[in-house]
Amino acid sequence: MGRVDIRLAKLEDARGILGAHYSAVHETAAKDYTLEILRAWATPVTPARIDDYLRNALPKETTLVADVDGRIAGFGVIIESANELRAVYVAAEFGSKGIGSALLRELERLARQSGCTELHMDSSLTAAPFYLHHGYEELARAEHALGSGATMACVRMRKVLD
Repeated sequence: MGRVDIRLAKLEDARGILGAHYSAVHETAAKDYTLEILRAWATPVTPARIDDYLRNALPKETTLVADVDGRIAGFGVIIESANELRAVYVAAEFGSKGIGSALLRELERLARQSGCTELHMDSSLTAAPFYLHHGYEELARAEHALGSGATMACVRMRKVLD
């Protein structure tokens, strides 16, 4: 693996971000969810999906990417105004290489810099051990509503930032 560069996402990263999301969901999380949930959670990367992401998500969120030799290996999102950690996803081929941890550290740093005193989130069942390892606490088991209207099992978590 080459050098990992954690940086703010650019418009041209959209395809890579969605590709990393699709891989993380359909490969890494496949052991914890049904195919129906996986399909509702992450749809294939198409021009229409990229356009929707560029119009409706990327401009409203603080998104960081992990760039490895020009490829998006993962990404993370925070919504500072809501003290929300929205996501940390790493493409399956880059899993367990410290990329998720690097993204999370930088997201937390940005959150602190923006005045956030804590972050909360709905974690997938798959990612909950990762967040526990990084100091998040489990608040409750719950259902997370996906954009499609389907719901998936999740773990509500939070971390008080130093």
